[in-house]
Amino acid sequence: MLDNDAVDLGSVHIHKKVIGDIAAAALKEVPGVALARFGWVGGLFEIFGYTNYPGVSVSVDPDGGISLKLRVQVEYGVNIPMVAGHIQETVSAAVAKSVDIELKEVNVNIQAVERRVS
Repeated sequence: MLDNDAVDLGSVHIHKKVIGDIAAAALKEVPGVALARFGWVGGLFEIFGYTNYPGVSVSVDPDGGISLKLRVQVEYGVNIPMVAGHIQETVSAAVAKSVDIELKEVNVNIQAVERRVS
């Protein structure tokens, strides 16, 4: 409800890609995790300044609920269930903080285990 002194300046629309970008950025805060790679095409887009995250899918239900599907790879040796839970918490908190939206669900799909060569 607006106060008598408040002025309504219009509405704000947030594109699904913005939510995906926030999720991808938040995922970088989780140690031992990276978005799954899908070949050279993604790298080609980044060369031209277009960020595309095929490892992040955002869907909106007819009732307005927003769900994320994250396809990730993890480092060998991490506790996968614990890391997946940490991903869900981190991404959900980042989206809530950035755009004030509570996600319906954050599904994590582990695509690969990567062994670091030192």
